[in-house]
Order: sequence, then C-alpha cells, then structure tokens
Amino acid sequence: MRKRRRRQDPHRDARAEMYRGFVRDAAEKVFAEHGFARASMAQIARESRVSIGTIYRIFPGRKAAIYRAIQEERGTAILGRTRAIGEAAWRQSEDLLDAMMAGVRALVEFYAAHPDYLRLTLREENSWAVSVRASTEQSAMWREGIETTVAGMRFGISQNLLVDDDPEAMARTWLAIQQAHLAYWVEQDMRETPAEIAARLERQLLRAFCRPEVAAARGVRVPSRGPDEQ
Repeated sequence: MRKRRRRQDPHRDARAEMYRGFVRDAAEKVFAEHGFARASMAQIARESRVSIGTIYRIFPGRKAAIYRAIQEERGTAILGRTRAIGEAAWRQSEDLLDAMMAGVRALVEFYAAHPDYLRLTLREENSWAVSVRASTEQSAMWREGIETTVAGMRFGISQNLLVDDDPEAMARTWLAIQQAHLAYWVEQDMRETPAEIAARLERQLLRAFCRPEVAAARGVRVPSRGPDEQ
C-alpha cells in the first residue's frame, strides 16, 4: 500500500520560518554574550520566546545547527553586499582602491547594523586569516572571500598599485588587519562611527600594501622601501 504523502501547509511553513528567524536572532545575541560553548538552549528559548520543543523541531541539530544557520545567513548577506557595492564602485571609477574601500565601508556598515554578529564572529572565529569554520558551507564562504581578495591583490600588483608580494599572504594579512581594528572597535563599545573605522582601515590598506607613490597620491605618507620591496 502506497504511503500517503503529507500535504504541504504554507501556513505551517511560514510559521516555522518565522520561528527560525526568532531563534537565529536570539541565538546570535546569546552566543555573542556567552560564547557558543557556554550558551544553553534554555537561554536561547528564553531570549527568542520560542519553546525548546519547537526549537528542536526546526533545528534538529540543536546549538550547532543554529550556529551554522546564523553564519550561513549572515555570511551570505555580508559577502553579497560587500561584493555588490565593490563591483558598483569599480564600474563607476575603474579604480581598484576605490572598489576595495567601498567594500570595506559596506563591511563596517553591515557590522554596525548587526553588532551581535560582529561580537559572535570575533569571539568564535579565532582568526579570519585561517579557515576555522565549523561547516562545509561556512568554509566555502571563507574561501570565496579569500579568493576575491587574492584576485584584487593580484590585479593591484599587475597595475603597479600594490607592492609585489605573495597575493594570498597579502589577502590573509588584510583580513587580519580588519579583524584587529574591528575587535578594538568592539572593545571601545563601538563609540566611533562606521565612517571613522572605514577611514582608519583605508589608511591601513594604503600603508601596508600600496606602493609609496600611490599612497602619497591619496594623502598617506609611507616610508620608502628598499629595491626588493618595491
């Protein structure tokens, strides 16, 4: 006898998606405050006002599944936004540094709008320069972000904008610099504006990776490098 296929209920699906959103947002805050290891399902249930039973139904993998859902949703959003804004800046000016900094401004603005996600990422993802993601999806997003940055570094070298060095090492260093400045911003209770943080990162980009004459043209003085570092 053939098994009856369960009819899809759009109202039930909509409710489940609404609950997923409540739980993701609540867990993001709980993980940011307590850390993944110390956070409990009871805390997430209280913060989200969703019963533990319902949470187990929509996230059978419990904490790990919720954490992956947060990272995948936010990671997809942040990658898409920074890439779209960077590409739009490139189309407008065809200037690599303008495009890179437009992407950085979008990154900082995203974190300013989602401070719990920034705190969570800084707390749980120990080094942005090394792939330490907990799932295949997160690892793929990390690699996508690195590859985009590597391509930008390689292009900048070919255009004599950036110093001639290993593009992947440069990309990883740039991610580490961003992490350090964003962590300091959080430690200072995010008192500075996103524009101020983005401007500081722009100066760091120019000092760390640009040829001295390129940095000087943008108002940043860089000590002259030896012939091997040009």
